[in-house]
Amino acid sequence: MRIPTKVECGIIALVDIAIHSKTEISVNVINISKRNGISPKYLEQILPLLRNANIINSVKGARGGYSLSRPPEKISLFEIINSIDNSIICNTSVYYENSISETVNEYCWSVMEGKMREFAENTSLSDIVDRCNERTQSQEIMYYI
Repeated sequence: MRIPTKVECGIIALVDIAIHSKTEISVNVINISKRNGISPKYLEQILPLLRNANIINSVKGARGGYSLSRPPEKISLFEIINSIDNSIICNTSVYYENSISETVNEYCWSVMEGKMREFAENTSLSDIVDRCNERTQSQEIMYYI
């Protein structure tokens, strides 16, 4: 399965905003870009999509940037993905006039789409942030001899 770079970068940006909004009032594009190796111009194409979907708020001015519009546990992965690219998890099916294609569609593609939708709806931004924090903590363990 291939997820568009735009969606992946959007999720990365949101996780970054969620993590750093605990210490900063708003998180600016330059800092997100530097921490994650994503072009600021590319982020400037993605973040308005998330703002229009009411996932993030923008703050203008010298200390401006972005903040989450609500707690990360109230933002689902499904909502994030659909705000950036609504063709990934959708109910589109191609039907051909024969029983083989109907069977393949019903047995394979519909089931896969359902599993993806279920996972995305039941995974919150908070779940991803927690996983990132776990990985960071396990990498910071120091052993002294």
